[in-house]
Amino acid sequence: MNIKILSIVVLFAVVFTFYQSSFAKEGALFQEDSPLVLTLEADLVTIINDKSEEPEYTQGLLIQNHENYKISAFEIKVKPRGNTRRVTSLCEFPPLRFNFKKKLVANTIFEGHDKLKFVSQCRKEQDFQNYVLEEYLLYKTYSILTDESYRTRLVNITIKDIKLRVPTITMTGFLIEDDETLAKRLDARKYENTLYSQDSCAPSAVDRLSMFQYMIGNTDWYINTKHNTDIFEVKKDNELIPVPFDFDFSGVINTTYAKPSKEIPITQVKQRYFKGSCRDELGYDQTIQLFNERMDEIYSLYNSFDLLPKSIIKKSLRYYTKFYKIINDQELIDASFYRACNSNYPKLSASK
Repeated sequence: MNIKILSIVVLFAVVFTFYQSSFAKEGALFQEDSPLVLTLEADLVTIINDKSEEPEYTQGLLIQNHENYKISAFEIKVKPRGNTRRVTSLCEFPPLRFNFKKKLVANTIFEGHDKLKFVSQCRKEQDFQNYVLEEYLLYKTYSILTDESYRTRLVNITIKDIKLRVPTITMTGFLIEDDETLAKRLDARKYENTLYSQDSCAPSAVDRLSMFQYMIGNTDWYINTKHNTDIFEVKKDNELIPVPFDFDFSGVINTTYAKPSKEIPITQVKQRYFKGSCRDELGYDQTIQLFNERMDEIYSLYNSFDLLPKSIIKKSLRYYTKFYKIINDQELIDASFYRACNSNYPKLSASK
């Protein structure tokens, strides 16, 4: 598609502007679970080949398909993002970042959003599509535990190269709420200062995050260095809240490419390793109570999700059942979270 045709499509989409006010209000994007149907048209070769430390944006067109054959089209900028899934030979297609012009998305499903992460299927094999859907469920699981989490929305997307140099790609991925929107929702600001210790953050939030990462078998995170963790400062009381993201290295998914850090004494990502802070005896009781209270809702999320094979759902719930066995056995609680603890790297739990 050349620039002239692109302009015509955008002009055509403007005809439908009067429909858009009925489609969505600000904040509606992450209020529903039904997948959006989108088409992205951009210079895919440039996007795929950009392995630089600071990827450049390229122009694109994002088209939303509505019911009754209506469409909305938005001129956007798009670029690749991430590390492992972008710069290594692992993936054929990288995760993306969409950059909207706020005035062009007024009165649409994207109103109020500026930059959104898109998690994509990085290889054509079905396993990689499943990995994306499993990671989506992990974001949804953490949102069950707390509103201090990134919201997500499934997307069925068709991605076309404007110069027709590579085949059209179709996949199901998901959008992640941007940090500005999350900060507004929490009445907080993104914390950009140096964080010397995870214990600078609210203890309840640290414990919840640490327990969740232990539940899903993920060690690819650090609060103090903000690795796969964003920090928000709540304006009301200046409390620091860590919010996790990127869960594709978790043991519950067990991707073919996930490996534990050499700094951690485990040999496979399916092994659980607790990276939480040291607490006095009974210090984790409230956190454990939270996970027990939300267990039925978490299991229901998985059992009602029909985009993954039942075998994967059962595998995931078996993994979680082992976690729930640990947090409901005082001896295992003591061994996993208390007796094994030191101020830096708590000892490996025996759970796998």
